[in-house]
Amino acid sequence: MEDMVPELEDLEERGYFKKQEIKQIVKKRTHFEYLLKRPAAVKMDFLRYAEYETKLESLRAHRKEVLGLQGKTTLADYSIVKRTHLIYERATRKFRGDLRVWLKWLHFCKSSGSTRQISRVLTKALQLHPAASGLWSYAAAWEFEHNSNAAAARTLMQRGLRMCKGSRQLWLEYFRMELMYAHKLRKRRHILGLDALPGVTAAPQADLDSLSDAQAATEEQTEAQSGEDAINAVLTGAIAKVVYKTGIEAVPDSIDFRQSFLEILSQFKFEGIESLQQSILDSIQRDFGDTEEAWDLKARAASSDQASTSEAVGVYEDALAAVPTARMFSMYATYLQDRLSQSSPPQPGKLSKGQAALVQQQLQLCKRAYQAGLAEEALLLRWPELAVQAGDEEGALEGAAAACQAMPTSSAAWQQRLALHAQHATVQACETSDDSGEAAMAKAARQLERLAVQAVAACEPAEAQPVWLLAFEKLTGLGSSSKKLTQALLHQLTGMRQGPTRGGMGLVAGAALQVTRQMQSLEAAQRLCDQMLAIPSPGGSFFQAAISMELAAMPSTPQSISRVQRLFEAGVAAHGCVDHELWLQYASFEQKHLKGARNVYWRAVKALAQPDDFVAMYSGRGT
Repeated sequence: MEDMVPELEDLEERGYFKKQEIKQIVKKRTHFEYLLKRPAAVKMDFLRYAEYETKLESLRAHRKEVLGLQGKTTLADYSIVKRTHLIYERATRKFRGDLRVWLKWLHFCKSSGSTRQISRVLTKALQLHPAASGLWSYAAAWEFEHNSNAAAARTLMQRGLRMCKGSRQLWLEYFRMELMYAHKLRKRRHILGLDALPGVTAAPQADLDSLSDAQAATEEQTEAQSGEDAINAVLTGAIAKVVYKTGIEAVPDSIDFRQSFLEILSQFKFEGIESLQQSILDSIQRDFGDTEEAWDLKARAASSDQASTSEAVGVYEDALAAVPTARMFSMYATYLQDRLSQSSPPQPGKLSKGQAALVQQQLQLCKRAYQAGLAEEALLLRWPELAVQAGDEEGALEGAAAACQAMPTSSAAWQQRLALHAQHATVQACETSDDSGEAAMAKAARQLERLAVQAVAACEPAEAQPVWLLAFEKLTGLGSSSKKLTQALLHQLTGMRQGPTRGGMGLVAGAALQVTRQMQSLEAAQRLCDQMLAIPSPGGSFFQAAISMELAAMPSTPQSISRVQRLFEAGVAAHGCVDHELWLQYASFEQKHLKGARNVYWRAVKALAQPDDFVAMYSGRGT
């Protein structure tokens, strides 16, 4: 602590901090030092201490700029940064195995401009964590980008690969670095007027058949000694090609790994890139030629610009002939959709010529996949959407029907079909005269209800909830009372177990009550409610809907009080062990209408498995 006296005095003399602030700094540092001296020091104490010093340095730098302080550098200008480094050094001695502490220190070195310190920190960190591929990559990037030392960066990469065998990320970063190096050399030669190299070609592969040969060919001192072929090889990315070749020998069985090389390659544009890309594609075709991914990469590589879409389509057609699978169809369709997405957002019925062609290609592909029995769910669901974009309403209905036929238990397919039929019926009714329009709407409602009953019967019960809800919504929009659908719901609920406290089929039962109340009458809804009370509880959401319906009707029908009480009793009998919200509502109702809230409170405390939340909320209501 005594060592900081000179720096604090200098900070005060230079005007960075006032005397009271200096006292606060001393107090804070003393507190942190006591924490660090504990027998069982905590890592977060070191990090908080370093963070405090970092913020203190930021404040000092800000005040220097605002106050316009100038002059020669003194102890106040670097003492805080130096102290922060000491804190991190103490932390890494205590927690040398914690990579996060080392990374924090590296980040501080970079942000504070401690360029000399960062090399020392990296050396220590790599000695303790030789298997951390990210550290090797960081060290190589530092040498390459900050120190402009490509040879040292390359050496670090190669050492890292020897220590972290099979590290994909390290191979990819090495590949990227070599491409950046080639790009950097080309720019330098251009500035020096040495870029007039017509018909530049790479050196024969035998000249650069290993990483050590590649490194030797790129040493600056060899540029004058090596032949023109070696220099041209470096400029056209031959070293990166050697890195790729060696990388796939280390990781031979991953096509995703090779795809990552292509993604990096797409970020560079200079002579030799196309040749390197073709080499990668050839290796993928050689080793993974019978896979869908290989064909997909080959096709996408053929469509580097808009004019080459036909070439990619040709590759995909060859792929379907060689690998006729559902996944191949989906990849083909995804490519076409990606091309469509690259244009302006398509408007239904207002497509440009190019957009219309892409939509039609996708539609034909969907039909082909469906007819071959090789259509995945996403592709079948895309069919109606494409038809809508093309302005073909009948085609959309055809696609939705095909999706339901191919996937009879798919909730998403039935929802899409119901929505399209409801939209079609609404449009048709609006286009006809008043009398015939009402008749058309009624007819469409009956057809949609039959389709809805078919849909909920086909779907798995666990996935049918959104289909039920959508069917009730669309039928209500068409003015239907949904009687047949409600009867189908009662039939299904009769054979089911008790539903969950919230959501599930209880939500559907609540929607059926609301539709019956809205489209028929309160009495009809009450009769439906009584029927549902006679079977296992659909769920807590049903009771919420039924109670809300009765409470809304209470001003005009006082007898609803007894009905509400009966509903509360049935609800707590079914879900009283977990549903504290229902108990709260019951207590509020009793207090307002029957003055029996205290009795409900004690029943709830005994019934609930975890009554603490209920007790807290009940007390908060002041009841």
